[in-house]
Amino acid sequence: MHSKKMLIAMAGTALLFGLGYGPAGEVSAENSSAQTAAQPAIKAEFKTIAQTSEASAKAKAEQEMKKFKNLKDMEKKALSEKFKPGEIRYVYINDKEYQASSAGSSISGATYSIRYNTYNEYVEKYAAGNTAMPLRLQQAPEGYNFFMANITPYMTQKEQNKIYQQVIAEGKASGKKIYVKKLQEKRTAINIIYKMATEKNGITGVLGIVAEPAGPNDKTVESEPVTAQSEKLEVGGQEVIYTPIDKMEYKSVAWMNPQTRINYIIRETRGHLTKEELLALAGQIIEASA
Repeated sequence: MHSKKMLIAMAGTALLFGLGYGPAGEVSAENSSAQTAAQPAIKAEFKTIAQTSEASAKAKAEQEMKKFKNLKDMEKKALSEKFKPGEIRYVYINDKEYQASSAGSSISGATYSIRYNTYNEYVEKYAAGNTAMPLRLQQAPEGYNFFMANITPYMTQKEQNKIYQQVIAEGKASGKKIYVKKLQEKRTAINIIYKMATEKNGITGVLGIVAEPAGPNDKTVESEPVTAQSEKLEVGGQEVIYTPIDKMEYKSVAWMNPQTRINYIIRETRGHLTKEELLALAGQIIEASA
């Protein structure tokens, strides 16, 4: 509907500034000087249309949010109640009018997590006593500052997708406006995040290091797919997969420890580390987790 209105308005502007009527009432193109003179007016008209449309869309969204405030408040309350260790919680808004609107997603979720704000705190309170899933660095990545370490319940993407569909089906059948599903998960994942100390071309790169359990039948790291650009390499006697994706300015190193059945993934987005530096960082983790 918005596009159609825009096209109608643009067509009206073109007729107003780009065409004239001859003596016999025939439509004829005006001379180039008239068209040139009309360009600022056309641009101003387009800008006005765009601003009006944006303001209208914003006002509509705000109105819808007010309309569904009670539902959103109940969703927020359900997601903010105290979590048990290992808990994953989903909330489904079972309202057809809300689902047909642009107010937001009908399903949301949150999970129990433990956050450490310094590397030393992470090591002292978690990593030092964790032998099942070791993830330690001997040296911080060059040019990066520690941001946080997060310990959360772990589910594969396939498992999450299956749960989403299950929650939607159960929510629709429940007859409740707000349907809440709580799960308990024993598996955990470690996520350590670093941010670049200084910007590069106005962008702050991010480095993530993940440790997660491998599935019982997994032979590779399922959460980091292999592409045509991927390379199989060896670091410290361990086979790793190096994957660069240039358009995303993204690169990763992933491997599975066959003894512990733990997957490790190092991911850098829009950062400055070279392939060799990423592999050296993988070497640190491999050595510490041997």
